[in-house]
Amino acid sequence: MKRFVVIITSLLIIFVFVALNYLLWDRESLVTLRESNQASIDALSRINMNLSEENSRLSRQAEELNKQIEELNMKLKELEEKNEEQQLVIEEQKQFIIELKSHINPEPVKTEAQDWINSLTEKNFEKAFLKSSSLCSFWGNNWTPRMFTNYFVKNIENIKLISSEEDQEPLVEIIPYQTPDFNVKVVMHAHVSLTENAVSEYLQEGENIIELDFTYSDRHEQWVIMSVSSEPVENPDLQDQAANDESISKGSE
Repeated sequence: MKRFVVIITSLLIIFVFVALNYLLWDRESLVTLRESNQASIDALSRINMNLSEENSRLSRQAEELNKQIEELNMKLKELEEKNEEQQLVIEEQKQFIIELKSHINPEPVKTEAQDWINSLTEKNFEKAFLKSSSLCSFWGNNWTPRMFTNYFVKNIENIKLISSEEDQEPLVEIIPYQTPDFNVKVVMHAHVSLTENAVSEYLQEGENIIELDFTYSDRHEQWVIMSVSSEPVENPDLQDQAANDESISKGSE
């Protein structure tokens, strides 16, 4: 009996000791967990504070950018209004210049164009070439003085202006371009006689319509030629004869 009591007492002491150790270990675990949780809370608080500060900074940046956008939009609107005003002024000036061109004295341009043809008629090719600008286009090409002279010497037997049957005035028409510059077109009718084995790529045998684009040169204080082009005039008599020949040919078949 005495031994039983001793055993029970020992077991109770061991149980109490184990319980006390568990309680001490659990308390330490709770303290560690609390400290860990507190550290996490502190870390999250710092992160949240940083995010709040970053959000505030970005919000201020967004406000500044929105203000800048509004200012730029206002400036853009002002520039658009100024541009519209300038376009109106430019259009008015353009119309004014075009109106002035419609009243331009055509005689100086007409004289230069006729003098160009007459220089070719007289075989004075140097004089004719000097009436063109350095960038003049001859039938779509840039020619040197030698190329210009060689073409007319080798291919053109004679060239002369055609006059009106009514008043015997040369068939020369001045056409101002509807542009705000000093460019005008001169349209002339000229009769061309080609040499034997001539190249008829530019001027052809018979009547040709020659177009000269002129511009006024302030440096030379005269009208200069910017481009030369031409096209042949179809002979209606020859067309009628060809039509009659074709009809006769079909009738004989």
